Amino acid sequence: MSKHIVPPRSTYGEENNHVIRPQYRSKNQGAAESANPQPRLALGQLPTEQNRPILVENNRLKNNENKIPVYVEPHSKESQSQDHDSDDTEDSIEFEELEDDFGELDQDVLDSDQQPQSLHSTDSEIEESIRSFTQHRHTLQSSTTGDTSTTAPTTNSGSVVPLLPVWDSRIHHELTYVNSKFQRDSPDEDDEDTYDVTMVAEYAPDIFRYMRQLEARLSPNPRYMDSQNELEWHMRRTLVDWLVQVHSRFNLLPETLFLTVNYIDRFLSKRTVSASRFQLVGLVALFIAAKYEEINCPSIQEVASLINNAYSIDDLLRAEKFMIDILEFEMGWPGPMSFLRRTSKADDYDFDTRTLAKYFLEITIMDSKLVASPPSWLAAGAHYLARRLLNRGSWTDAHIFYSGYTEEQLTPLADMMVQMCRHPLRHHRTIFEKYSERRYKRSAEFVQEWMRMRL
Repeated sequence: MSKHIVPPRSTYGEENNHVIRPQYRSKNQGAAESANPQPRLALGQLPTEQNRPILVENNRLKNNENKIPVYVEPHSKESQSQDHDSDDTEDSIEFEELEDDFGELDQDVLDSDQQPQSLHSTDSEIEESIRSFTQHRHTLQSSTTGDTSTTAPTTNSGSVVPLLPVWDSRIHHELTYVNSKFQRDSPDEDDEDTYDVTMVAEYAPDIFRYMRQLEARLSPNPRYMDSQNELEWHMRRTLVDWLVQVHSRFNLLPETLFLTVNYIDRFLSKRTVSASRFQLVGLVALFIAAKYEEINCPSIQEVASLINNAYSIDDLLRAEKFMIDILEFEMGWPGPMSFLRRTSKADDYDFDTRTLAKYFLEITIMDSKLVASPPSWLAAGAHYLARRLLNRGSWTDAHIFYSGYTEEQLTPLADMMVQMCRHPLRHHRTIFEKYSERRYKRSAEFVQEWMRMRL
């Protein structure tokens, strides 16, 4: 199998809310759900007497489709004089024109030829990733107890400590038991996916097994910021927030946004970049990701207009070539959306659960603690938390089988996602406004009302 192969996108997407009868349901699932006294909730209506915005009035990006999103250039390490974690100012400043001396792209457009050492082996198998996760178990436990702020935990040298799922012999035994319980040598004739050629049910287990290997191999170095001379984590947050606005303006697929962030992090793991060219890195990454994922991607002229044509079209194309070369043409990173759709099979592709999970997934791209976290883990954690908020019952064996993670592995991650939602305007303002829209069933407002009532 070619290393660039990714599974086809499910036909049961966000716009196709098919009702599929339950598959591989646990024997205890019905009893557990009937014993749950809490009513099932729906995203269309907040759990209060009034459907009202919780934090802000809805200032929709779609109402300003012709307005170019403004990139607020963050302070560099040398010029920064204020607290990184304070609220963003309401007065946006126009993005200053980038330097005219583009130079020879292959040498200095991204400022340096330094290559920070990668954290992951290029030939890692799933067993190697499990051993790596086991080494970081104490990191996950210490990060989810005690300090619950959204500021990334750091080592004595100031490095961000990556968060990874817990792995031990007991969890490995539970996963082995569940897999043996559901694994089949041939497609299940009672499963409707078997007769849908777009679902490739016969090859799905092998595809996702390969994707779990690929996500470890194409993971960025979580400590790459230590090798950057002018960049800091808060600058990455500013860039990603701007990219979310651009992504919404062009109405691109969710996969494109996640793939963009992965390209940025992997590129910065291998090259140091000056602050003046940081936006260029993000823009080129978005352009490449759009061409990889979209049917109709933005034109190079539209991309150039986002930075007021500070770079010529020829410059952008050369920057695109340079980034692809640095990434060694490894463009097929398996993003979290594929894993989320896989896990949704255990819920009969419940639309409300998947929509709310997409909100939790998207806020993870803003946090430096989760830069190197496996997308399969993030997808499972987002799905698990969405079920908790919507009172959809317990995490069953079917969920363990399709996600590959137990409840014990997901609970700390879900708690961290809740903490990220405590101050949405500070942590993920643009994403909050985006998911407060009606087309996303006001998921962000639902979460705020749930937190107000439960916490």
